[in-house]
Amino acid sequence: MVSWRSRGAYVRSTFPPDLGRHLAAGILVGMVRPRGTYTFWRWPPGAAGAGSLAWDLTVLRDPGPTTYFWAHSWRFEGGDAGYFGLQAHDRRDDGSDGRLAVFSVWSAVGGADNPGCHAGVEGTPFWTCRLAYEWEPGRAYRLRVTRIRPDWWRASVTDLASGTATTVGSLQVPAGWGGLDLAAHGSAVWVEFYAANAPGGVAACDLVPHTRVRFGVPAADGGATAPAGRANRLGQGECDNSRVDDGGGDGVVHEMGIPPSR
Repeated sequence: MVSWRSRGAYVRSTFPPDLGRHLAAGILVGMVRPRGTYTFWRWPPGAAGAGSLAWDLTVLRDPGPTTYFWAHSWRFEGGDAGYFGLQAHDRRDDGSDGRLAVFSVWSAVGGADNPGCHAGVEGTPFWTCRLAYEWEPGRAYRLRVTRIRPDWWRASVTDLASGTATTVGSLQVPAGWGGLDLAAHGSAVWVEFYAANAPGGVAACDLVPHTRVRFGVPAADGGATAPAGRANRLGQGECDNSRVDDGGGDGVVHEMGIPPSR
């Protein structure tokens, strides 16, 4: 698993995180930098201080047992940043390897509802909840972050086909942080192939595993507020095998590691 330091700086400084990780990757001599994919959601004034955020995620192409992260990030009104998403393959807290759901908040002060919630320090203290979650390709999942009581936020995943909801964990933020700062700072969904930033990196663009995912249009406050707009972009890097397409009214499609023939 790569260092949390690059992810923390990435989330907090550029929102969503990007520059710090790419700069770190650039010092790996002879390595290439895949271009991450991003959709920035712009929210109306009514989303200020939102108490929940939900979106659908479908892995359309499974990249196999490799280190992809498909996530959504945001800021809190009076505090730091957080993200929540699904990972393709990584080390779990029980020592096994496999698919996960991961919920993290920088400068959080506590965790509950999952023994896989724990604190860490990578430049800035954070709390994270990591849960083994066997998502299936082609299946739609609804990811949700909700304030369950003052200063506590819970992340959950619902399998939309079966209706089964799974709690990933709850994190406590400092008093006075308020709700989600969507109106002022927006939110963003993104795809990261974080093996490219670990020692050894990726030697060639055609070695980036192929993945494709659909992010549904997010909603705040239980569906009461929708985004006012969106903007897609690619991160920095040498590889030209990433793209973001508008998926019609149901969201956006992010793709990385596209084979040369496509």
